[in-house]
Amino acid sequence: MKCRKYKVRVRTRKSEPGRKRKMPKGIIFNIQKFSIHDGPGIRTTVFLKGCPLNCRWCANPESKSAEEEILYTQKTCLHCSSCVAACPAGGLHFDENGMLKFSKDLCTHCMSCVAACPSHALTVEGEEYTVEQVVEEAMKDQPFYEKSGGGVTLSGGEPLLQKEFALALLKALKKEGIHTTIETTAYTEPEYFKEVLPYIDLLYTDVKHPDDAMHQKMTDVSNERILKNIRYAIEQGKELVARVPVIPRFNHSVEVAEKYAVLFQDLGVKNVHLLPFHQMGQGKWEALGLDYLYENDKNMKKEEVFEMRDVLEKAGLNVQVGG
Repeated sequence: MKCRKYKVRVRTRKSEPGRKRKMPKGIIFNIQKFSIHDGPGIRTTVFLKGCPLNCRWCANPESKSAEEEILYTQKTCLHCSSCVAACPAGGLHFDENGMLKFSKDLCTHCMSCVAACPSHALTVEGEEYTVEQVVEEAMKDQPFYEKSGGGVTLSGGEPLLQKEFALALLKALKKEGIHTTIETTAYTEPEYFKEVLPYIDLLYTDVKHPDDAMHQKMTDVSNERILKNIRYAIEQGKELVARVPVIPRFNHSVEVAEKYAVLFQDLGVKNVHLLPFHQMGQGKWEALGLDYLYENDKNMKKEEVFEMRDVLEKAGLNVQVGG
């Protein structure tokens, strides 16, 4: 349910002569500085590409693919056809409505079309980083972390999808004494989850729906693995906040809230954030040429989830509306 904001570019630091280090690399689509909603204090939030879920309301659809992607913004397009001419595979054309269309089967990701676009209507989401680069960027704000009790948050997408990179990055951050938070679906292999968990101080874990069938219907995956990992994290004494994106016609009801209450009590969850539905990701669905199921739904007001909050609080849970 988050929507990332500011992007920074990191220059690669030259290796010392005669020194070779093989470090895992990851695909990142944003590094957001001075975040205050992604964990305690002032934080740097690192957004990793790739997600195993296919949530129909996703606020960051550009994060779904683990690869670099091209976004097209029609309102800034000059319709000059420079991109069409630049594509060596002939994979672009304008339709009868003046909308640029991509033939994904022909695209080789050479990015010639992006380079040729004079108005930046075409942009690339996703860039390769080393662990060293990310840590170097994050450490620039260490004084702010120390004064505010902040640190670094890994988000996405699903940051644990890039297994080797996420684990190495978390280890490197902990080596520097940085507080680590992760915003995760917890949809990963339990064995890997156990391996990475010691390097995470705080987990914000999404629970899209308490019912497995409904969860599968709107995300394309079961919630069984997610719940198993949540239970394990709590058993290990980890600080965990369950996040519930409240979505129209999916989980926005008192009846579903009652099911959440039973589930959270069983798992040992104490803290819950209810995140009202918003439309901040709609433009990105359009830029990716994807159909958006919720295009006619309005932003949900906080007051609209108060009934759900009351049900959860009555069950003894600590509930916050909003992230």
